[in-house]
Amino acid sequence: MAFPEGLSSLQKEFSVVNKKKICKVYDNHATDFDEIVGTFTGKGQNMTINALNELVPIKSSRILDFAACTGLLGVKMHRSGYTNIDAFDGSQNCIEECKRRDIYTNFIVEFVTDAPLSIASDTYDGIICSGGFALNHLPISVLSEWTRIVKPGGYVISAFRNKWKDIEPMYNEGKFDNELQRLEKEGKWTFVRKELSDPENYEKCYIIYIHQIL
Repeated sequence: MAFPEGLSSLQKEFSVVNKKKICKVYDNHATDFDEIVGTFTGKGQNMTINALNELVPIKSSRILDFAACTGLLGVKMHRSGYTNIDAFDGSQNCIEECKRRDIYTNFIVEFVTDAPLSIASDTYDGIICSGGFALNHLPISVLSEWTRIVKPGGYVISAFRNKWKDIEPMYNEGKFDNELQRLEKEGKWTFVRKELSDPENYEKCYIIYIHQIL
């Protein structure tokens, strides 16, 4: 599968703006985002959906679609039978696209910083996030917040392109994995597994991390 030209252009926009302006980029592309990404993001989304179906089989479970963007992942959750999904994103225009899909229960527009999220502790049975970690995207401090807002026994499932752990300064030089391990050592969650989609294809390889909250 060829790398979508539109997605390459979008990633160039991500690379030349600071983190605070990322949401503006998404606002500008909300109505054509689905067309831009095509089917390229499908692999990471499918990995997360498969894990969710396996680990959170009760379809009425309360799930947070974190960095929901226009709701492509939410559509797949809905098709899998999940009926209690909330959408979280920093782009108001993307959330408006989510609303049009008529699959979400609640909508949260919030820009993620190192400050605590506005969500109450122990709210969700699971968080699912596909593509949230990328150039100038989510800070690793959000991982700690995920352990707070998911109920004990719930799951955090996150997939993204593995190369961002090498390229993005917030994650590189072991910072991302070190934060995962720190939270485990502190007893916030336990590591379940990680998987790579295409280990031999650096550009297109997705990694999925799965943790269970303690």
